[in-house]
This record gives sequence, structure tokens and C-alpha cells, in this order.
Amino acid sequence: MDNTMELRSNIMGLPCEVLVDIFTRLSLKHVHQLQIVSKLWHRTISSPHFRRLYNMKSMNRPRSRLVKVSNFKYSDSWEMISRTITISIMDLAVDHNEIQEEFSFEDIIAPEHSFITSSNLIIFNHKVCNPTTKEIIDIPISSYPSVSFDVAYVPSNNTYKIVHLYGTKIGPDYNFNYGGSPVEFRFETLTLRDGGPIPNSWRALTHQEWFSYKADSTCVNGVIHWLVGIGGMMEKRVISMEIESEEFLCSIGCPNNPYIGEISIFENIHLADLNGKLCLSYYSEESSRMDLYFVKDWTNEEWVKEHTINLSGVGGWCKIMGYVQLQGNNGEIIIDSKLYNIKENRFRTLPRPKMTMHSGLYFDRCFKLESTKLSVQPSVDLLSN
Repeated sequence: MDNTMELRSNIMGLPCEVLVDIFTRLSLKHVHQLQIVSKLWHRTISSPHFRRLYNMKSMNRPRSRLVKVSNFKYSDSWEMISRTITISIMDLAVDHNEIQEEFSFEDIIAPEHSFITSSNLIIFNHKVCNPTTKEIIDIPISSYPSVSFDVAYVPSNNTYKIVHLYGTKIGPDYNFNYGGSPVEFRFETLTLRDGGPIPNSWRALTHQEWFSYKADSTCVNGVIHWLVGIGGMMEKRVISMEIESEEFLCSIGCPNNPYIGEISIFENIHLADLNGKLCLSYYSEESSRMDLYFVKDWTNEEWVKEHTINLSGVGGWCKIMGYVQLQGNNGEIIIDSKLYNIKENRFRTLPRPKMTMHSGLYFDRCFKLESTKLSVQPSVDLLSN
């Protein structure tokens, strides 16, 4: 008993900067538990400084998020009236790690393609879900036909920014192919702050772009990149926006790849964040290969092919889902349900549940979508220190 009291006294007597360093190395689940130990620890963990520092450090500790769609419900007319979404996680640092179900939310009504997993948040039907805190909030409904929603995290001020890409002309589904003629597209943003409140309107940007369809998008180091097609399926460009300043950068054309045929090129070109660099991947089912290109010179629109991955037996659809940093310059690419180590040129297979809809990386972040009370209230005894 004396040893326990002495150990507790020593821990409570640690300098604040030492406590902060220790807390930022723990999982968010354990951090939340430590909030109720004492008033000092509660103040430390609740401070904006700690939350920003924790979120920046957590970006080096990615885990995998799996979003599964199940339990469809239909009306008598066979129209879908609701569905259940299940959030699961696994630790990518552990071989053969089991998938752990985190939570589910039911009675969600939205088209399947409206679900977007981006930068740790899930967006569907003008709702945003934070899987870490299990919060779901409504965001303002836009009056424009939506193309897509993209999300970026801004470490400098601990905010999320949602960018809504929309078309100014009513027509078919802009997520796929509008047609050969370019159409005007515009952008609007919504900023989510830690603890809220939620903005009641979108901020319209003056920037406009002309293209025929959007094929893919990703966020790299605070810059959102959109892969778009212009005047048909063969001409593609990458449009980029710096998320914090909301300034658009020079667009850049895509490299030509001889292994991709004209028919399959639309579905098999994707953008990805690979260790802080923008990657454009070409995947050919016919040749069972994936070529990875990186920008060498933005001004001259010059790309360089740095890697070719053999994907025999994978199938007709294959996309890079993220990058896991290992020691030194080593790392692994998440491709579908596999992890590929470029340096060692080897694969390892991840467990995968049935009916997986979205898969990607997520990071523990101290971030609340809106002001709410703690789910576990500290007791008087625990707050006495």
C-alpha cells in the first residue's frame, strides 16, 4: 500500500511538460480515462495546447478504419428505407491483427455512393460522423447539385475544413461522367472547430473550373487534389487547392501510360498520399501491374515513374488506400486488403470483413464536433487533487 501511494505521489508530482509528453504517446481511449484522475490532469488534457500537440503526434500512429454496410431495410415497394453502418478498426503494426468492431449507427438513409471517408471523418447525406468520438452532426444543406465532399485537417489551428465541389448546371451524376463538353464547377467550404459550434452556412469561393467529370481526389500535406477529365476520357488534369488559405494552385496534366487502354483508363487512375507526396497510380488488369508516378516539376508538368507493383490475381478494381510509415525510410502501401512493402518488395494480407464499403487510415484525434458533456463525469474524490 505504501509503495502504491509513493508511486502515485511521484506520478502526480511530475512536471507538466513531462505529463504532456507521456499523455501524447497514449491511445485516445486511455487519455480520456486519465481525464478523471485529478483536476490537474483534466485541465492539462482539456487544454487547446495539449489537444493540438496530441493531434499532430497522432499522425505518426495510423490505424486502419473499415466501414461496413449491412442490414439493408426495404419498404413494400422495394425502396431502401434505411441501412446500418458499422465502424471497425485494426492496428496495422501487428501482423494478423483481428478486426475490432467499434460501433454502429442505424437507420441511415442515403445513396450508397454518397458515403465518403476522408481525413478521419465520414460524410453521408449532409451528415458528418467522427468515428473517434462517435458523434454524428448535421451540416448545412447546399442548394447546388453535389459532386463530392472532401475533408482536410488543419494542424495549425486544430480544425477540419470540408470542401464541397458542385456543378452549376443540373445534369447526370457528376461523380461519374457528365459527357464530352466541359461544365462549370465551383467550390464552397465549411470549417469545423473543436467543440463547435457548427456553421449554419457554406462559404462560397470565387474560383471556378471547367471540366467534364471528377474521377478521384485526395489530400496531401494540407492540399486537396482533384483528378478531373476534360472533353472526354483521355485528357485528365489535377486541380489543387491549399486548404488553410483556400488558394488554388496551378493545375497539372497527367502522365501518359501505355499499359492502360482507352476503355479502362477512367476507372483505373487514382490519386493517393504516399508518405507526404502526391502519387498518381495507373492500374492495368490486363497486365496485372500498378505504376506509381510522382510530380518532378510542377511548372513543366513533369512526372516520374518511381515504382511498378505486380498485382497478379488481384482483379479488375484496385486502389491505394493509404501509407503506413515504418522505421527510417521504410513503409507499406495499403492496396485493397493487402499491405505492400516497396523496400522489401513483399505483400502481407490484412483481415477483411465481408461487405466492406470503405477502407482507409485514421488517427486518434482530440476533436469534438460540437460542445458536449463528458460521457463519464469525474467523481468528487477523483477531483480532490
